[in-house]
Amino acid sequence: EGIKIGRYVHIAVFCSIIGTKNINFDDYSCISSRVSVYSSSDDYSGKYMTNPTVPKQYTNVISNPVKIGKHVVIGSGSVILPGVHLSDGCAVGSLSLIVKDCLPSFLYAGIPAKKIKIRSKNIFKLENDLSKRLDNN
Repeated sequence: EGIKIGRYVHIAVFCSIIGTKNINFDDYSCISSRVSVYSSSDDYSGKYMTNPTVPKQYTNVISNPVKIGKHVVIGSGSVILPGVHLSDGCAVGSLSLIVKDCLPSFLYAGIPAKKIKIRSKNIFKLENDLSKRLDNN
């Protein structure tokens, strides 16, 4: 369904953004090097075969849109799985596995990622300042 990229989005080198459903990067989001974002994934349960070279009737590919909110930062080497919504202002530590939605303005880390601590909301004030400055030019 495509990839949508907002304003001031940074996608570092060696990132992988793949799948059959929409992947949306809101304004000011950032993914560090070697991050993988998937909107589709094979079923690893063993009930189905895996691999894109196998005919579809033998596989069970899971596909769901991914949304990366405003001011989200994703650390190097992290993996985002299908159907995840990373809410505005959340951060993901390096080498984390995101398997479920992340709440706004929290830092998540680990495999699977867990909520670690609250993140400053100053980024939203800085965004407002930048917007005013851009409007005046």
